[in-house]
Amino acid sequence: MTSFLSIHQYSPFLVLGVGLSTCVGLWGLGAALLCLVRLRLPSPWEQPTALLLGVQTLSLAVQITGVLEIASRSVLITIWWSLVAIGASMLLLRGRQVRIERLPIRWRHALCCWPAMLPIMIVAVAVATNILVALAPSSKIDELYYHMLIPSRIVSDGALAFYREPWEGAIWPQMVFQMSAAPVHAIGYPDSTNIVSLALSLSLLGFAWRIIRANANTVSWTALCVGSLCVGLYPSVWHVTGGAHAMGDLALAAAIVAFCNRERLLISLAPWAYAALLSILLLSASTSKISLLPLGASLLCLAVWPLSKSALPRARLNIALAVAVPWIIFYGPIVWWTWTNSGSPFGPVLAAVFGPSVYPRTWLQQAFQATRDANQLPSAMIRNAAFGYSPLIWLGVIGALSSVNLAKVTRVILGCLFALQCTLIYWLLPYDVRFLSVHYGLFIAFASLAPIAIQERLASARVMFVACGLFLLPWLAVQTYYAKQFFSVSLGLEKTAFYERYIAFYTDYVKLDYLLPEDAVLLSPGFRLDAVYAPRPVFFDSADLPQGKPVALFDLGETAHVGVQFKGYRLGKLVYRNDQAVIRTYRTPGRAPIIGPLKVVTLIKD
Repeated sequence: MTSFLSIHQYSPFLVLGVGLSTCVGLWGLGAALLCLVRLRLPSPWEQPTALLLGVQTLSLAVQITGVLEIASRSVLITIWWSLVAIGASMLLLRGRQVRIERLPIRWRHALCCWPAMLPIMIVAVAVATNILVALAPSSKIDELYYHMLIPSRIVSDGALAFYREPWEGAIWPQMVFQMSAAPVHAIGYPDSTNIVSLALSLSLLGFAWRIIRANANTVSWTALCVGSLCVGLYPSVWHVTGGAHAMGDLALAAAIVAFCNRERLLISLAPWAYAALLSILLLSASTSKISLLPLGASLLCLAVWPLSKSALPRARLNIALAVAVPWIIFYGPIVWWTWTNSGSPFGPVLAAVFGPSVYPRTWLQQAFQATRDANQLPSAMIRNAAFGYSPLIWLGVIGALSSVNLAKVTRVILGCLFALQCTLIYWLLPYDVRFLSVHYGLFIAFASLAPIAIQERLASARVMFVACGLFLLPWLAVQTYYAKQFFSVSLGLEKTAFYERYIAFYTDYVKLDYLLPEDAVLLSPGFRLDAVYAPRPVFFDSADLPQGKPVALFDLGETAHVGVQFKGYRLGKLVYRNDQAVIRTYRTPGRAPIIGPLKVVTLIKD
């Protein structure tokens, strides 16, 4: 698959260059579209909205070429170069409009504020740490199993094809960000998607800084709050990968802040423009995780309904169009395609509810139950919340829901949305704080409206040092300790040794590349395999196997059971065996890999 084919040309500097070029292209594409529809957003809303709109548009372009079955490498590479050209053009155009002389004054003011120096330095170290993690070859199992498999399959198939497994990836409406990564997979730098995720994370930091600072808050308080957003394990684990976590966090945080600042935004924005802003943000959040769709739809309705209720008929129509058009253009096609190919608009989710489905009616319940049984440990959730985030985040969430600086109605709505997401986690999702998603937005809303008394206390360098010691430095230490395992490969000091340590079956893949026919495919039922590094396309359900190609079973059992049936196949001859294969690796420092037997056996069609 694409990551295996790209190993020989991996370079952290090229990954950085391709990733930054893609980010500029996404921003430029989104900014051009905002200009085209005459949606002029005030700072700091324009930059993150343009970036998110660029992701949606690039993904739509990939979807269209995939559905038309013309998503060849050359077409995808052409899309990427066109994206970069648009981004460079917009960057040059905007560069002429920026008054450069103002920037040094702002930075000089920030740097001369001595209480803010320590948190600013912490932010710099945390960002540098995350950059080094993002530059390393992708090695997180969620990404290798299905996040990166989506764009890899598009490149390999030259089309958009529905596969039953992995079932998480079969929920195509939440794979928008992943599909947008197909062009960088096509040019041979799949790991550059990590840089795009990091750029979205940095956009969140910049957005938070400008929102908090714009509310006449002190530089020291602003720096402390932004520092709490970028320390801890969560940003170093989830914001530097090929998944859509950073996109969802940025989009939902901006949407919540926009909801809290509705009256202020409506001073500079027409009601339809405000509705369009919220629609784009909540669309991007909903396409990052399907679990955010109920929350996003609810927040959009609650925010826009008062506007349409008091507007004139023509203005009401404009508001309705502003809300609906982004969803029709960017969400409707992939929902319809998924529905057509699986029998449900969300693949395995709601299977058999709308008619015949490729999944049994009870399949989703069984899959969710298995996921819950494996992840429903409250102790793990508490540990993730403790090490993943600064405690200032959770204090800010409490403050946002109880602060008198927010209108009571707003706080009630936010509290209900928070409760809704907690309920979804309790009933349907693994016990993990990353599914909560609303906490960043609540924290930024609180930080921008924090009482003056709290800010004045942080005007002292001594008090700020204590605050950093309590809320930032311990989590920065944990973050750095976790990230140091990536420093050598990200600085170009090693390469093969990193793959051997962190990619399960890496040495087996190298050998299998010579043993398997060029047109062979692998079947690995019931195991979360790092599929993008496999030397041949991997399938996880025998019903997804292509016709007319040699098939080999990736068997992790103790013995190859002669005579076992795989829905129309029977076991053939042994191709490869390794009794000491590395079948699972971990990025958790000090956790040893799992060693076990591996057999690769041909499958003969009955």
